[in-house]
Amino acid sequence: MPSIAFEPQVVEDPPVWPQSVVTVVGNPKAGSRTAAAAASVAELLASELGTPYRIDELVDLVTIAPAIFQGDAASEADRTALDSAIELAASASVIVIATPVYKGSYTGLLKSFLDVLPARALAGAVVVPVTVSAAPSHKLLADQHLRPVLAELGASVPVPGVILEERDLEDLQVVLASWLRANAGIIQATTIALQPVAEPTPLR
Repeated sequence: MPSIAFEPQVVEDPPVWPQSVVTVVGNPKAGSRTAAAAASVAELLASELGTPYRIDELVDLVTIAPAIFQGDAASEADRTALDSAIELAASASVIVIATPVYKGSYTGLLKSFLDVLPARALAGAVVVPVTVSAAPSHKLLADQHLRPVLAELGASVPVPGVILEERDLEDLQVVLASWLRANAGIIQATTIALQPVAEPTPLR
């Protein structure tokens, strides 16, 4: 079920649209097929939105797992990397969040990262869930479980997620082309509607 929170923020210096598409990957294996699929979604979506795609804005959570799970006990470098990832996600206008389907839901790694985000950290952001499942019987479960958490963080999820089975990864561009045709326009319109607006100039 799509969820949209039309609450544009009022800020002193609003960012210039379009912005880049940030990607967050919750697979506990580095260099996973989930990460590759998420990068493809982000790159194609960025092209449709007319916004830049930068690979350095892909956050593979497994690389900062020590800080996510250990907190203050993690090394300073790991804590700094986690802080950067949180700042990147919190400042994004479009976020692709990807996870494999694990035991009928999304991964604990992704859940733990979402838990460390500040309250309403994703307010004003449009989130596109991407899930990858091994079998069709439970391919929708991770998306269904993820949406309430994203809504709690203030995110808008206005379109169906990119629901993939592992067999779809062999011909991913075809699958994504169909999804983009149906949803890119809605994402663009929602993103524009949610852009922060400048503070009004006081009357003299």
